[in-house]
Amino acid sequence: MKKIYLSIIILALFGFSFLTEEVKANSWVDYNKGIQLLEKRNYAKAIPYLKRAATESNNASYYRKLAQAYEANKQYQKASDTLYTEAKLHYKIGMKTGDMNTYHAVIAMAERLNSELELYAEEQVRPKNTKSLAKYEPAAGMYIGAFIDGDELLDKYKREEKYKEFNKQTGKNHATYFRYLKYGDDFPTDDWAMNVKKNGAAIHLALEPKNGLGEVKDNQYLREFARAAAAMEMPIFLRFAGEMNGNWVPWHGNPSKYKEAFRTVSRVMKQEAENVAMVWSPGSEPRDTINEYYPGDAYVDWVGTSIYNVRFFNNDVKKSAEHDNPLESLDFLYKEYANRKPIMVSEYGATTYSKAGNMDTTNFAINKMKMLYHGAMLKYPRVKSVQWFSVNAIKNARPGRKLNNYSLMENKKLFSAYSALIKHDYYLTDVVNGPFAKAQKPATPTVVALEKKVIRQPTTIYAWTKIYDPNISKVVFKLNGKSFGESRSYPFSVKINPNNLKSGKQKLQALVYDSKGKVAIKKSVTFQTGKEQKPAKD
Repeated sequence: MKKIYLSIIILALFGFSFLTEEVKANSWVDYNKGIQLLEKRNYAKAIPYLKRAATESNNASYYRKLAQAYEANKQYQKASDTLYTEAKLHYKIGMKTGDMNTYHAVIAMAERLNSELELYAEEQVRPKNTKSLAKYEPAAGMYIGAFIDGDELLDKYKREEKYKEFNKQTGKNHATYFRYLKYGDDFPTDDWAMNVKKNGAAIHLALEPKNGLGEVKDNQYLREFARAAAAMEMPIFLRFAGEMNGNWVPWHGNPSKYKEAFRTVSRVMKQEAENVAMVWSPGSEPRDTINEYYPGDAYVDWVGTSIYNVRFFNNDVKKSAEHDNPLESLDFLYKEYANRKPIMVSEYGATTYSKAGNMDTTNFAINKMKMLYHGAMLKYPRVKSVQWFSVNAIKNARPGRKLNNYSLMENKKLFSAYSALIKHDYYLTDVVNGPFAKAQKPATPTVVALEKKVIRQPTTIYAWTKIYDPNISKVVFKLNGKSFGESRSYPFSVKINPNNLKSGKQKLQALVYDSKGKVAIKKSVTFQTGKEQKPAKD
């Protein structure tokens, strides 16, 4: 009997092996046939062969070719979904090897072709319990900030007038202004800090240990620095040793030493300066080692990152960044840390002129700026601060970095778009919720998902969308099957007054058109309208 069982097992294993080899053989035949058709540009006929080969073999390179066939056949969403499937394979490999670079690269390719559409409604939020918020975190809304000390067009103003003039020209006071400071230098209690304070803003200080982490100790220098910060009696965001995950800074390369240095600075600030919020701010790339540098929740008040939109990757005109979505650069950190800490875009810039290609990129900059600021408002409610890096790096960067112009002041079209954008009450002018902070406003606008929402007051409906085409021509809104309005730039929106509608269920559809006038994606949601209610008494 044992011999019979053994024979059955051997036959089963042999049969399984035979079937496995047959599957491999069949998938290889299908793959080669698909490649031949792909090379002949017969994309529609290539797809079934490549799809069968990829599905049977679960081979990453097969999925890549299938995605190429879908894209060439203008089936962009299927191309994106196929790349996401490929990325899952690279993720499993990366978890074993510790190298996630290929995974992130394929995800970026998938994002480029992916289309998204979500619908939101604006509503007013009354701050309730602020105990669950971090130091200087607003209940809703996003601080606007800027680095303007490197903007030549503001140099004609005296330092005491520069911030006042910037606020005046943009039409809105900024909540924070930042500058860089070398570790070892005294706290800037000079006219810079006082002038920021006089203009009602908070200080955002990027403290950088240029001589390496060895100089960071709990000593007289650090204690006096902290006491000077406390003496300012104003909110201060201290971004210590940012972008540590990048090999372009001298404090990169030793996560253990970095974490200990950050913890040292954080401990001293907590003991000496209650008005200092510690900001841990890695670069958005490279991602693989970001988490290795995290000092721990007890030492970090805010998590930040740096994001720049350039027209070409690596200054290479063959590597277009036109499809680059700034929110994708934010997504990793947001998913990792937003459930624990408020998120800050410590530095942001979008180029209006690219040395690569020697081309004006104003419209590119405006589009990316709107994607980030409006996208954060809609999709990432715990992004509570964004600072614009207003510098013409073509003139003022170090050698090798003179590639892009991020100045707000030098480009009238960008400046006008920025000024119009920040008028919305979601973008905050006052730092709240902490020592020496201003009082939180009674109500701040925020957004919620429109699906199944009950709308009782006039409001704005927003569509967050991105598609395979970097240039969306318009978003058309239909209410209960009838045309209701359209919008041609971020934020794609339409106003709605429930008083003009019958109470009850409503159906809103949004249709997103690409640059050639083709519907790229559409979505319908239902919501309710009702009579306006009287405001509740406090």
